[in-house]
Amino acid sequence: MRKQLFSFILSGFLLISLLSFGQNQNYPVTTIKGIEYYQYTVQSGDGLLSIGRKFELAPENISKANPELKDGLKIGQQILIPVPKKTAKKAVSKNKAVQEFIQHKVEKKQTLFSISRKYDVSEEDIIKYNPGIEKGLHEGIVLQIPKLLKENKKKEVDKSFDTKSKTSQVDPNGKKQKTVTHKVQPSETLFSISRRYNVDIPEIIQLNPGSDRKLVVGTELIIPSGVTSKSKEQKRESEIIGSKSPKEEIKATEKRNSTKSFYNKTIKIAYLLPFMLDQPKNDLNDERFLNFYEGSLLAINEAKQKGISLEVYTYDTERSEDKVNEILNIPELKTMDLIIGPAYSNMVPYVGNFSKENKINTLIPFTSKVPDIESNPYLFQFNPGQDLELEFLSDLISGKYKNTHIVFAEIQDISPLDDGKIRADVLQKKLNREHRSFSSIELTTSENVNFKKVLKKGEQNLIIFNTDKFSNVSPYISSLSSESALSDIVLYEQFSWRNQREKKFQSIYISPFITKFNQTAIYEFNLQFDHYFGKDVTSESPRYDLLGYDLSNYFISLIHRYGSKFGNKINSNNLVKGIQSEPLFERTSNESGFINQRVYLGVDNAQ
Repeated sequence: MRKQLFSFILSGFLLISLLSFGQNQNYPVTTIKGIEYYQYTVQSGDGLLSIGRKFELAPENISKANPELKDGLKIGQQILIPVPKKTAKKAVSKNKAVQEFIQHKVEKKQTLFSISRKYDVSEEDIIKYNPGIEKGLHEGIVLQIPKLLKENKKKEVDKSFDTKSKTSQVDPNGKKQKTVTHKVQPSETLFSISRRYNVDIPEIIQLNPGSDRKLVVGTELIIPSGVTSKSKEQKRESEIIGSKSPKEEIKATEKRNSTKSFYNKTIKIAYLLPFMLDQPKNDLNDERFLNFYEGSLLAINEAKQKGISLEVYTYDTERSEDKVNEILNIPELKTMDLIIGPAYSNMVPYVGNFSKENKINTLIPFTSKVPDIESNPYLFQFNPGQDLELEFLSDLISGKYKNTHIVFAEIQDISPLDDGKIRADVLQKKLNREHRSFSSIELTTSENVNFKKVLKKGEQNLIIFNTDKFSNVSPYISSLSSESALSDIVLYEQFSWRNQREKKFQSIYISPFITKFNQTAIYEFNLQFDHYFGKDVTSESPRYDLLGYDLSNYFISLIHRYGSKFGNKINSNNLVKGIQSEPLFERTSNESGFINQRVYLGVDNAQ
């Protein structure tokens, strides 16, 4: 069994080095036909783009050196990386600083602005070394991105924190405005600066035109000084993980200061996830669980920076019930304040029994199949499951969609245990009780399906299939799409379908995930993720890194405030602001566990 213990009592951020996420490694070099190559072993999460960034090479150069990569990368595979020549393209800028170039292959929908942000260079500098791109970017072209050497960067950065009072600034109403000057430090963003001074980002941008496009280390920003920067001790008491906007945070602080019920002991958290450390990773879920853990590490790091002491234990459950039981026999697991996991429903009963016997709060983050939650007060189920979804959809049909024509698309031979089948049957009984008309169509084959006979022109038609599996629905989507030009069609779909079909008509879905992100918060998170893990965030929805971050933030906050018995204090006013999810855990009885009751209606418009 592999176990890693992380102590956050010591100063400094130790996560990356302990987890071997560091990028500065020495690789063996081999010479083939007079050309030098690094010998690199493919790691979990690697792609040609991320490997190219690591070695500052275009992905196609790596592909040319490794023809076998046409079949895709495999974890553990050894590949050859051409060693860049020391005389590779260099130039001297006006200030005589030597510049190197990073090769960047333009991805789909990338803009010059997003690339300049990615590499912290100006758009003008990119255009300077890539003439013609000002007319437009095309997917697949390789750009030369200028990059200052580290020693030259250091000369430009004054690491001292310098603030000078000013009173000459005038606000939009013509009144004088007290300000301070802030010198931008490495890794700072508008979001982090706004939090430091308790001001809104638009206020900073208003006094510093262009700062929303790029922050340059060493430049001075004019900051409204309505509230001065807090001391370290004030930060420990006034900030709460995942807090709201700075102004809301001040009000919340006043309320919290009346109780000051902080948990001063070291918080111990165990993650039971299938990292598959000793086995090949063939499942997309393996990468998702790693992303979940990486997002959790960012939340843990933030908590540590706020003065919260944590010990984090990680266990690889693989996909084995025997492995889970082996982990549950480790004595130290009984000392935890919180367990997060497992991932698979067949493992939940073992962990659930353990949590109840040892009175340890346990979060089940993924599956909605949580046995005994009605009788185990220590379980927390994030995925609300079928019952809440059905209740929510039933209310929508009676409210928002009361004038919509409901059409049930009934595929034959669907299992009676399919949640979609159960949902369709319950909804039809509800509509019959309310004497509300609806239509249904039997689907025996995907060929010659005539949806036209059940659709009503001049009305909105809500299509509900009797299955949750997209593989069952997929053959009928094209037939439905052909009718979308003539009829107003809305498809009720599962959240997971959204990444699997073309958006030719509108669809709605119900999920525990926020449908509209706070762009400032997500931008800040993405910067931190790239900084610590050196890889791009996933584009899939939902994002598991955000899920790990939000849930870890949520529970660390509760334990920090109330201790390990936070279940008695949990309510809808926990002051924990998430990026992708903001769970609302409630009991169904005094003896039951907690089930997340917060879901959202999402709408995807046709494209």
